[in-house]
Amino acid sequence: MTLSRRFKAGCLITLFAGFCVGIGFVLGVLAQQTWKKKTEEPKIVKWAAMKHLEKLKPTEEQKRAFEPRIDAAIVELETYKAEAMRGVWDLIDRVVADIDAELTPEQKVKWGEIRPKRPDDVKR
Repeated sequence: MTLSRRFKAGCLITLFAGFCVGIGFVLGVLAQQTWKKKTEEPKIVKWAAMKHLEKLKPTEEQKRAFEPRIDAAIVELETYKAEAMRGVWDLIDRVVADIDAELTPEQKVKWGEIRPKRPDDVKR
């Protein structure tokens, strides 16, 4: 049985389209992850807040008044974020200690290798 040129060309185009969709998906996921990391930076948060306030068409005097308030809010948000992360890791540490109490010595060795470890940037 021979396949027609039209069928072969259709299959190749379909494969090429699938390949492009796959590449687009991977690039989209990577771009989204990069954007998410960038949006956590204080200078990006400030830029977004100021851009949002531009919709009000503020005067230069109002813009100057907004900036210190936005800066203070960003500092406060960073503080809340750090406190929340400490709280999350305190909870994880408590659960890890509870699990550790139930393990046999052999299991404790393996658990020491695989248990969640607090990141350096989240201090007690």
